Amino acid sequence: MTRSNYSNNLNRQTPGAVETTDSENSLDTQIAIVWALEDGWQGADSLAPSPQAKEFYEIYRDGLPSSYWNESAPSATVDGGLHLGWERSDHIYSADILPGGELVLRVTAPHESDNAELRLDQPTAGMLRRFVMRGLPID
Repeated sequence: MTRSNYSNNLNRQTPGAVETTDSENSLDTQIAIVWALEDGWQGADSLAPSPQAKEFYEIYRDGLPSSYWNESAPSATVDGGLHLGWERSDHIYSADILPGGELVLRVTAPHESDNAELRLDQPTAGMLRRFVMRGLPID
């Protein structure tokens, strides 16, 4: 997987962007580990990440400023999807890329009434980028 010139230029222009070498190498290593998983990786019924989930993630990552890479390390789910999770301030955020390419976005806040979940059956990578950078709403 290669990153586009647009993304590399965006990284250089982002104020306060992290040094891309260490962050990119760490994220690339994590991605390689997850992409190498095979069916049965966590028990007989577990599935490797689906091609649709991996493709969606790669498109998402290609346009993401490097300052958000720490939030973007994927882990595999047993149903063939991908999970991203991070904390910011006093909120817990997660994004699940489902095996068919659908997206589930969640925010867990200190007050239960502020919790939110959004399921998108036809998401774009831009929607996930906005969620990672700003939270909800994504429009």
